Amino acid sequence: MQAQEIAPVGELVATWQAICERYPDQWVVLVDTDWVDNHNFDFRSVVGHDVRRAAALAEAQCVTSRYQGFGCFFTGPKRGPLPRLSLP
Repeated sequence: MQAQEIAPVGELVATWQAICERYPDQWVVLVDTDWVDNHNFDFRSVVGHDVRRAAALAEAQCVTSRYQGFGCFFTGPKRGPLPRLSLP
């Protein structure tokens, strides 16, 4: 991905919905999260994004080393096997 597509650290990117619209079906690495309440929060910076998780983390590696924490999240629908229902 091109560096100019990544928001500078400290710039308010937006809500989760806006990030999903800007980076559809991609892994995004986020830093500087502002918690609004228990279920809502705003993000200050998307520091990496790619369709592959490893590539998004690699892109953000130089920035995430400056923070105590960061998150890597998928913006698309949940993938994986459906849980099985077991009846006794």
